[in-house]
Amino acid sequence: MDISDIISLVLLIAFAAAYILKLVFLKRREKVNANVLAKGKKDFSIYYTEMSVGISSSLWLLTWIFEIIFHNKLSSFLDYLFINTYTTYTGIFLTAVGVCTFISAAIFMKNSWRVGIDKNTKTTLVTDGIYKYSRNPAFIGFYLMFIGLFFTYSNLLTLFVLVINLITFHRLILQEEKHLLSMFGAEYEKYKRKVPRYFLIF
Repeated sequence: MDISDIISLVLLIAFAAAYILKLVFLKRREKVNANVLAKGKKDFSIYYTEMSVGISSSLWLLTWIFEIIFHNKLSSFLDYLFINTYTTYTGIFLTAVGVCTFISAAIFMKNSWRVGIDKNTKTTLVTDGIYKYSRNPAFIGFYLMFIGLFFTYSNLLTLFVLVINLITFHRLILQEEKHLLSMFGAEYEKYKRKVPRYFLIF
């Protein structure tokens, strides 16, 4: 393993630990099953979107693990699109920012944090902290991790993983916006006008 692989592994472990600990905390302390991705009775469009996210994000995690462990061997099959120290560590930096952004979003979301669209529980609309600047900071964290993986290990596989996850996660965001509008009405509409979907003007 190169030093970049070791740092990438540490970031992967940090993300996985934060993700799992949040689920466990909500389950044990709040008695909430926060993982509702493609679970329960949902419209087909929501179920299909959530299934797509489940598959694409699993592919992302598997690719991340395989690139860390086997990227020297993988490079003999998948030529790098570009590779140098600057792009590799740019990828590491973007991944680190993504992990920190995701963790921050999960903390500020408190008990309202869910994986997928929760049709059975009315949560609180969170608009403070990092949510003052983006309606979807956790997704920004994911996007940065997807982009970071591509820059760290820039080949056709990581490019495919990047593109497919950007598409599926964006589709999930659109479904969540419909859900939040139906749940919170004018309160969410006001928040939506004030705070961008992603960041700054987007």
